[in-house]
Amino acid sequence: MEVFMLRKIIVASTLGLFLATSVVTPASAATIKTGTACKKAGQTVKVGNKTYVCGKNPIVTPTRNTYMLKACRDTNALYRTVKSAYDDMLEQANIFGYKTLADLGNALGGQEKIDLENLDKTITDTQGLLAQQCRRGS
Repeated sequence: MEVFMLRKIIVASTLGLFLATSVVTPASAATIKTGTACKKAGQTVKVGNKTYVCGKNPIVTPTRNTYMLKACRDTNALYRTVKSAYDDMLEQANIFGYKTLADLGNALGGQEKIDLENLDKTITDTQGLLAQQCRRGS
């Protein structure tokens, strides 16, 4: 009889210890990922070590408010800034008769050529980051 009671105590203690150490995640937090619909633009939610922001994802259509990684929003802001600088420089190059910034860089040579090549590489790298960080399900 005492052995039977001891088994009950061990099973109950083990079960209690298991339940006490389990991490319970709210159902709403577990389902948030890039592409999940949200209502209020600018709202942030932290799930694990990822921070999601509600807004219009720059590479997903249709454009409606969905959660995206904060890094996606930040990378998009960087891309828009760099692309704007590139477009402004290209417009200036066109005024002086150059069709591309590479043509302008070749004409200028030296550090200016290197700077224009780096600008072009930054745009390409940023586009790759956008595709990686803004895809659905991340």
